[in-house]
Amino acid sequence: MAKVLIPLGDGFEDLEAISVIDVLRRVGVEVHLASLTKDLAVTSDCGIIMQAKVRIEEVEAKDYEGVIMPGGFGGVQNMIGSETLAKVVRKIHSEGKIVAAICAAPLALFKMGVLQEAKFTCYPSVENEIKNPNYVCENVVQDGNIITSRGPATALEFAYYLAEIFVGKEKALEVKKGMLAC
Repeated sequence: MAKVLIPLGDGFEDLEAISVIDVLRRVGVEVHLASLTKDLAVTSDCGIIMQAKVRIEEVEAKDYEGVIMPGGFGGVQNMIGSETLAKVVRKIHSEGKIVAAICAAPLALFKMGVLQEAKFTCYPSVENEIKNPNYVCENVVQDGNIITSRGPATALEFAYYLAEIFVGKEKALEVKKGMLAC
């Protein structure tokens, strides 16, 4: 079973985090939430409190097949401010494992030195803050092991895409059909 890490800082975008968590757990991926706060409770942009499994300082990159970063302005600023998360993301990326980000989170990847040359997408206007000319206006973009998506309205498409990467097309399609997405 694949195991992925989803780091959460206060102010994360609810829909982008919860959609990915839900779809990946439905297909059988083990999803670990890592708190960027001092305790395990993390508050979303809309006030939903999520309980993380671990604090980011307890995470070992070697334990995960990928890291998936939701957007949300506050959450992304917290990601950018976490050197521990940056080390985990760079390690996962250097091992060729999946590094995924949605909405404003590609900015965090850029600040961590991971998105310098890759083709990517993100929330409109955030591309102006990313000094990389390879922006593409598509819902989900993959370049090597980096997968990016645009924002809340593309969250389920992003989640299904990731499900296919981690468990294969057949299982992802089964869950997608069960959720009435096709």
